[in-house]
Amino acid sequence: MAPDAPSLRPPLAFLLLVAAVVAGPSVPESVAAARAARRARLSERLGTDYALVLGQPLTDVLQPPQEGHFLYLTGVDDPDAALLLAGVKAEKLAFPGQRASEAIFLLEAGDGFARFYGQRWRPGAEAERVLGVEATRPMPRGGEALGKELAGLLPEGARLHLPAYAGRDSAAIREWKDTALATLRAARPDVTFEDLHPALMLMRATKEPIEIEAMRRAVGVTLDALHEALPEIRPGSTEAAVDGALLRGVRRRGAVPGYVFVVASGANSTIPHHFRNDGPLADGDVLVIDAGGSVDRYATDITRTFPVNGRFAPRQREVYEAVLRAQLAGIRAVKPRATLQQVDAAARAVLKEAGLDAYFIHATCHHVGLDVHDPGPPLLAAGMTITVEPGVYIPAERLGVRIEDVVLVTADGAEVLSEAFPKDADEIERLLAR
Repeated sequence: MAPDAPSLRPPLAFLLLVAAVVAGPSVPESVAAARAARRARLSERLGTDYALVLGQPLTDVLQPPQEGHFLYLTGVDDPDAALLLAGVKAEKLAFPGQRASEAIFLLEAGDGFARFYGQRWRPGAEAERVLGVEATRPMPRGGEALGKELAGLLPEGARLHLPAYAGRDSAAIREWKDTALATLRAARPDVTFEDLHPALMLMRATKEPIEIEAMRRAVGVTLDALHEALPEIRPGSTEAAVDGALLRGVRRRGAVPGYVFVVASGANSTIPHHFRNDGPLADGDVLVIDAGGSVDRYATDITRTFPVNGRFAPRQREVYEAVLRAQLAGIRAVKPRATLQQVDAAARAVLKEAGLDAYFIHATCHHVGLDVHDPGPPLLAAGMTITVEPGVYIPAERLGVRIEDVVLVTADGAEVLSEAFPKDADEIERLLAR
């Protein structure tokens, strides 16, 4: 974490840095056009209504990732931003000197703030041009100020759609939203509200070609990093050493970690979300690695299980091969109009036959995309990307096994995006013998 803001640098360097910040980053026209098309589709769905999508508020020097719905629609990753969108049949938003169907609110901060926090976007014509949005406006400071702004913009009897922002990870956004809506309700009792999350969930679940391409790149980075980390899988090494090798492999390829990796050996391998990565690698144990790089914010999520000494013991191989059979059964069940529950049932049936279903303590699948646990419906359709990840966790035996791949639903079945990294037990042993 950075210390308090440093004193000013020489004036020329300062002016050059501020000029770069004001200009903002470049955005490929095809990417800006894709986001504009998403907003247009949402506007069609809204009809005569309006939508408000909030970004992540500035809560600390260490910012959490941008809220997924907002990032999907705008590409803006600065904090304290929001999107206000009018439906295609709704009255345009009347800003001072401008009427628009969409506006991104951006933090209007001083040069010192931008210099210290690395602000990328400011309201103005340049941001509008690069982001491909009709209007940008200064972000009202705080939830109460935002509520007052909305009260002055929305026409009589307006219906406003916005996500509920449920869950612990959205606590800061939820507090911001609740304050804004309380102010808006007090000033404008004629305004009604709807949950926007279901509509955005469906939009995000079916990936566009540019999204799938980003995920393919993220998969490639992750698989290369896994190969690079293999020399650290040996008795006497540590979970931290493996984690470090994975992070180096991802970072030096221009990607970032999609989440905190799981590197779990021995007793830790029986904890599905062991994030401490602080244990030793001991002869006779297995090591579960759950890692995923992120490219253009699109994540991947891949898990493999390795014998620390390079050879599976008979019981380890027995459990490993049962989990692999379960995963392959789950992948075979992936197709359009199948459900996540059906994929889960296919995998779970194999583990039940092996007498291991009691040790499978989580679901088989989740959607993956901008967020590693992306929102998505249970009913699958072509273009969706999910994980298939059965696991068996037996604390009494210090034995945990999970195998996970990212799977793209195709028109007639499924494509395993991470298929290139071996998962047959013999192939895993050959990898470690090199």
